[in-house]
Amino acid sequence: MSEKVLITVFTDPMMGLSYESEPILRKLETHFPDRIRFWYVMSCLVPDVYRLVDPGELPLDREKAIERYNRRLAKIYEDEESISGMPINMEGFCLFDTEHTSSMPLNLAYKAAQLTHPAKAEQFLYNLRFATVVDCRPTTRTEEIMVVARKTGLDEQVFLDHFNSHTTRDELELDLQFGRKLGIYSLPSYLIQWGNRGVLIQSFHYGDFLTAIEKVTEWTVRPVPVEPTADGLRSLIQNHPLISPIEIRETLDLNSTEEVEELLQPLLQAGEVTIQPVPHGWFVRKESES
Repeated sequence: MSEKVLITVFTDPMMGLSYESEPILRKLETHFPDRIRFWYVMSCLVPDVYRLVDPGELPLDREKAIERYNRRLAKIYEDEESISGMPINMEGFCLFDTEHTSSMPLNLAYKAAQLTHPAKAEQFLYNLRFATVVDCRPTTRTEEIMVVARKTGLDEQVFLDHFNSHTTRDELELDLQFGRKLGIYSLPSYLIQWGNRGVLIQSFHYGDFLTAIEKVTEWTVRPVPVEPTADGLRSLIQNHPLISPIEIRETLDLNSTEEVEELLQPLLQAGEVTIQPVPHGWFVRKESES
């Protein structure tokens, strides 16, 4: 019974909805220890921003049309903050402009991270989302993507070579074809598989994932209780060196952010972690061991 449940996540690094779903993923991996594997499939949410701007504005001024779209998109992000409470900051949001008209670079960046250092690809994806919706960086630009690669500890030259390679574009095209084959047009979507059984869901509720896992595994894979201990928290942060208190709260079945703060105290006092304030909240960042 060592077979793992595969959860394929169809997403785009710019997605606020996927960012707000991180507490669910953290809870799944912790409550199903060594029984779940995540795989991320890029789906390019915005192939061409000009398809999304107000068509009546384009003949007048393409730059202003994109600026207005950025403002509308920022409002969507702000509304998504209420889903889980993961903080979103849209001050000065300018993800798209006339020279950066697609989220394709972010999708290519994730595929490049997979090819550069597979074990760090998931952390790169998280950091890229953080840069986009918390730091509010224009991550459609190559120089911003390279900052994230550097912070994730990827070899910059190897990453850049992959980012610019035809192989990476081919890998991304396979992702896009997979999504089209399954008829996925709403993101994020999740394909939950166990052997030759599978179910496709779209949800922001842990209970729906739990039900789907029980269904595809015929109730042979079940969650286990998680004890909220300092060692458990330390292990969580080791795997996720940048993490929100909301993720910690959900993962360790705590009742409040205050309980998270109390559990963090020994790690803070030992200098193992620091608190990073952000607009509307804060994150825990693991200190470098170097």
